Order: sequence, then structure tokens, then C-alpha cells
Amino acid sequence: MQTVKQKNSGFTLVEVLVAIAFLTISMLAILHALGLSVEHNMKNIIMDEAVGISEQKMNELRNTPFASLTSSSQSPILRTFRNTTISYNVNWIVQNFSADSRAIQVLVQWRWKNMDHQHSATSIVSTGI
Repeated sequence: MQTVKQKNSGFTLVEVLVAIAFLTISMLAILHALGLSVEHNMKNIIMDEAVGISEQKMNELRNTPFASLTSSSQSPILRTFRNTTISYNVNWIVQNFSADSRAIQVLVQWRWKNMDHQHSATSIVSTGI
């Protein structure tokens, strides 16, 4: 009598379930990392725009005649990034630094993800330069 040897070269159900569980966990981790990457990218885009707004306002104030420099604010600036509109509030403070120079501080504030953020830029202008 001859016995036939069975060939067991396939995967068992347990091995397949373990592989599926491992792949699922790996894909969820990658998806989470992708979400964090997009969020950080958006945060950088919004911050970069705030820096640009403060630079533009600072240049305007530097070109303003020395006698006309006063503290003030302007109406909110709206910018849209990836279907999200951000409102930037711009304020500037002018303080006498010495008899012939003044310090200018530009504050740009915005709200994103229920948190307040701000960027400030400071410069000194003088009548002698």
C-alpha cells in the first residue's frame, strides 16, 4: 500500500489574519503621518503669509515720513488657503526711541484651529538716515 504525501505549501487562515492586521496597522500609521504632514504644511503656509504681511506693512511704515509715524491698526486682511480663509489683524506700535529715532513694532494676529497666533516684526527708523 502506498501513502500519498500531502503538500502543505499554502498559508493558514491565522497567518493571513495576522498579515492583514499588520498591514492595517501600518496603513493607519502612514495615514496619520500624512495627516500630520498636511497640517504642519498648512501651518507653515499660514505663518509665511503672516510674515509677508508684516514685512509689507513694515516697508510701508519705513517709507512714511518720520513726523507722520503713529500707532494704529488696519482692517483685517483675508487670505484663503486650501479652502480655509484666515483673517489677519494688523496693528503697529510706534514709540520714541530717542530724540531722532523711533521704534516700530508690527503685530500680525490670526486664529487657526481654535488657537490665537501672532507674528511680530520690529525696526528702528531715524531722521538722520
